[in-house]
Amino acid sequence: MNAFEIIIINLIFIIFPLSLWLLYQVYSKALNLKKSEVLLDLALICSIYLIVKFGKLFTLPILCLNIPLVLAYFKDKNFSITIISILIVTYYNYYFDFNIIVLILEYSLYFLIYLVVKTKNIKFSTFLNLFLIIKFLMMFLKMIIDKNFIENINYNIYEIIFIFISFYLVAKAIIYLFSLSEEIVETHIKFCEIEREKDITNSLFQITHEIKNPIAVCKGYLDMFDVNNKEHSKKYIPIIKEEIDRLLLLLQDFLSINKIKIDKEIIDANLLLEDMVKTFHPIFGRRNIKTDFRINYDEVYIDADYNRLTQVLINLIKNSMEAIPQDRNGMISLYLKKRSDCIKIYVEDNGEGISKENMKKLKSPFFTTKPRGTGLGVYLCNEIIKAHKGEIKYFNRKEGGTKVEIKLPYNKKDIKNFS
Repeated sequence: MNAFEIIIINLIFIIFPLSLWLLYQVYSKALNLKKSEVLLDLALICSIYLIVKFGKLFTLPILCLNIPLVLAYFKDKNFSITIISILIVTYYNYYFDFNIIVLILEYSLYFLIYLVVKTKNIKFSTFLNLFLIIKFLMMFLKMIIDKNFIENINYNIYEIIFIFISFYLVAKAIIYLFSLSEEIVETHIKFCEIEREKDITNSLFQITHEIKNPIAVCKGYLDMFDVNNKEHSKKYIPIIKEEIDRLLLLLQDFLSINKIKIDKEIIDANLLLEDMVKTFHPIFGRRNIKTDFRINYDEVYIDADYNRLTQVLINLIKNSMEAIPQDRNGMISLYLKKRSDCIKIYVEDNGEGISKENMKKLKSPFFTTKPRGTGLGVYLCNEIIKAHKGEIKYFNRKEGGTKVEIKLPYNKKDIKNFS
């Protein structure tokens, strides 16, 4: 195996752990997790281990072994610098019979140069150049002292020069790519933060706009209000009260979105649906709405938040009722289906359905087609189901109306322990 092939193989040993570290960086920053500085130390030491463990199968990795050390200097990782320097010194002394005292002095010199470069705020490329010069001089000194050195490492002088040049170019390339990768990660995170700030700004703008409307209506009627006019009291006070109620509902929904907390327990999904039918039964009667409530299973236990799911179902049933025209004989169906890994709860109505344009915007905050709606109800339902690691979907029925499917995970182990 020639020198070029050995360099490529050892580069793979170096890059692989560092690539895993960079992936972790992206993952942790994307989820706002606390970064672990130890993982970079571990990645650099793993690179050394892979070269030492498998590099000897291809004779001498020579300078590739020093690239993780250079990266440790580049990232100011004192722990890695110490451990990797000890490993390299031990490796060179054990396998190639380099003088241990000379090796300790050499790698101590690298550290001293690093301290000077760091203290004087000199560019890191200067350190890399000095590192290479010292390494070349030490190798050259070894060749002069030990005439059998070149024969023992199975390389001629031209191959050694080639490896030195390769080391310099590869080290600079890896440092550049390493820096570039971190910059890309930082840019991506900043872009995500900008997007989040944009969403927050839009949300604040929309909530301000929504709050302003009922306040403006109240102010308008109060300006016209005459306390001595009984007709004004009868006409304006209910309107003002209605607008205040709408304002309170808007604020309540907005606060609920930012305080979604799920307290799970084992609950009977059938009982949940029964309670919904009982709750809405009087309203269904007044609205002349028939119900199709089906229980196909004796017991369906799931690990969920009863109150939050009640909140979701109330919102969906209210939406179904409002979607049915007053002059139509309404029908609302409520039932569930059990699968091996989940349950699916369905709410169907024979209302007006949802247009294709509105279907795309349905889960967006503040989107509503109702004159008095806040546009937060459907969004809140979606967030609650997502917190349960479930999914909510909306469909238009062929017969007319809307069908809502709520998919919730079904953990057999928890249910078995409960029963």
